[in-house]
Amino acid sequence: MIEFHADDYGMFPAASGRIIESINNGVINGISLMPNGHYLDESMQLLKEECRKPVKLSIHLNIITEKPLSDASELPDLTDEDGNFNVTYGKLLKASILPSMRKRYKKQIKAELSRQMDRILPYLKEQGTVRIDSHRHFHMVPLVFDVIAELIREKDLKVSYIRIIREKPRFYRNLLRFEYFKPVNVVKVLLLDFFSGIDRLRHRELFECGNADFASILFSGHMTYKNLVLILKNIERNRNAFRENIELMIHPGAVLEPEDIAEIIDAEDKVYMASPMRLKELDAVRKLAAGGK
Repeated sequence: MIEFHADDYGMFPAASGRIIESINNGVINGISLMPNGHYLDESMQLLKEECRKPVKLSIHLNIITEKPLSDASELPDLTDEDGNFNVTYGKLLKASILPSMRKRYKKQIKAELSRQMDRILPYLKEQGTVRIDSHRHFHMVPLVFDVIAELIREKDLKVSYIRIIREKPRFYRNLLRFEYFKPVNVVKVLLLDFFSGIDRLRHRELFECGNADFASILFSGHMTYKNLVLILKNIERNRNAFRENIELMIHPGAVLEPEDIAEIIDAEDKVYMASPMRLKELDAVRKLAAGGK
C-alpha cells in the first residue's frame, strides 16, 4: 500500500482545509497532527465535519518551531527569551554526544514530548493505534529517539508506525528527469540515514514499527505532479525492491492568508509553509486522483 501523507495538520483552519481538500479530492490518505499547532482543536473539528474519506492520523511531534505546550521556564535549553522553541539539529547532536548536556536536554525533551503525545492521544482513540513522526524529522536524532522509546514504554502505547527516514536510491532512478533538485538535500538524506542506522541498533523492536519505505526528503517541498509520477513509476518498475508499505510525504497545506502567515513564529517555517510550491503539491495530489487531468 502507498500512503500519500500530509504533514503539519492543525496550524491554521484555512491551511487545514486545504489538507482536507487534498483528502476529499486528491490521494492523501494519511495526515500528521501538530500538537502545538495554532488551531489544532478547531482543525480537528473541521476534519470531523468535512472529511469524506478515511485517513490515518499520526502525532507530528515538534520541538523545533512555535511555542511549547510546557511552560517555557521548564525548558530553558529548548526555548528563547520569548518562550519560543529555538532547538536546532546542532544542539540536539551536541546533547546526544556530550554527557554534560545529555541528561539536562533529555529531561526537558521528555517533559515536552510527553505533553504533546497526551494532547494528541484522545484524537487517536477511534484509530486504536499510535503513529509517530515529527516536524523536520528531529525524532530521528538518537537522543530524541531514545526519549520516544521511553515514553512509548511508560505510556504503554500501541504503536503501529514510526516514520523511519531511510530513502532508497531506486525511488529516484532517472534523476535528471526530476524537477527542482537541490544538492543540499543529499546531505539531509545521508544524515537521516545515518541516524536511522544508530536508532536501529539501539531500538531494534521499536525500529521495526517503521515498516514502510519512505520517500520525499530528496525533493522535500517539491513533490510536484511530475516528481510524484516519476517516483510512482520507479516503484511500479522495481516493486520487489521496496517494502509492501510505502509512505510518500507531501505538503498540500499551504498557509496563504496574511493574518495566518503573520502568526508563524519561525522564519524558516514562514517561508516554507507559505511557499507557492505547497499549492503545486496540492495540485499534484488532485491530478493524481483525476488520472493526470
